[in-house]
Amino acid sequence: MKNMTYEVAMAQLKELASQLESGELTLDESLEVYAKAVELIKLCNKKLQDTQKQMTVLIEDFEGAMKEVPFNEEDYRG
Repeated sequence: MKNMTYEVAMAQLKELASQLESGELTLDESLEVYAKAVELIKLCNKKLQDTQKQMTVLIEDFEGAMKEVPFNEEDYRG
């Protein structure tokens, strides 16, 4: 599962959500699907966090020169 892309994990997560919403699973099946969904959510969150750490922003300093700084989510929340 570690080598799975974010997009594949999200597609699987959507499928698992559909299965849970269908109401056709037994309790045991529902628990198994739920556990797999939790693992996929953790994987997606980790991939997003890792990507965020790699992001940078170009800003212009006081002298007009452009410089690259690490992305800080707090700076861009509305």
